[in-house]
Amino acid sequence: MRETLIRLGIAAAVFVVLLFAFLVYVLLASSSPDYWAGEVSEFERLDVSNPPPKGGIVFVGGRDVRLWETLEEDMAPLPVLNRGFGGAYLDHLTYFAARIIKPYQPRAVVVIAGAEDMADVQGRTPEELLSGFKVFLSALRAHEVSAPVIFVSIRPSPMRAARWFGAKRANGLIEAFAAARDDVIYLDVASLMFTDDEEMRDEIFRWDGLSLSPEGYSLLTSRLKPLLMRRFNSRQPNLLEESNEQF
Repeated sequence: MRETLIRLGIAAAVFVVLLFAFLVYVLLASSSPDYWAGEVSEFERLDVSNPPPKGGIVFVGGRDVRLWETLEEDMAPLPVLNRGFGGAYLDHLTYFAARIIKPYQPRAVVVIAGAEDMADVQGRTPEELLSGFKVFLSALRAHEVSAPVIFVSIRPSPMRAARWFGAKRANGLIEAFAAARDDVIYLDVASLMFTDDEEMRDEIFRWDGLSLSPEGYSLLTSRLKPLLMRRFNSRQPNLLEESNEQF
């Protein structure tokens, strides 16, 4: 009996070690853009069978965009296109910009990303995130995408509460960067995800403490849609009109 228990204990320990090693491998592998190449190829396959109209608003990012199943409905009548994949980092958006943004000749690009960068196991600093966003913007211009970019603030989540301080600082850096440019708008949503007591609002997150709930997407919609509607009220909208207003 004792030997059986020892064997079971050893087997359990080996299983835990192997599981931990596998999770570390997945986390490290997913930090490479090639890890998500299959999802990007699927976008291209869909574009062949059902080409989306050009000149719309392209949403790019990772989890929050990928899981936004009601995006078209929420943003109607605005012409939007969901190009969220995996748990994309800003670097991944840069890497695939020629395939997930350029072909659609967008009027605007909405970026909902950065949370995955801050949660990276190798550690990303706020300064590195700002640098990554600058590289992304430069890549768009190099690909002849002149559309304005709306950067939605990096949001908190209960599962990554320890990362919020760095994410908040990254938001501040990107907000300051956007304020000095004519082609970037920073949109604050994160501050609305806290109660008056500065606690995260439980109802806007799913059970996993990481993904947004329907209420969370409603919050995103309430901030994004009015901004985009103001700039798409004519055939030749000026997305950067009144760009100095507070969002």
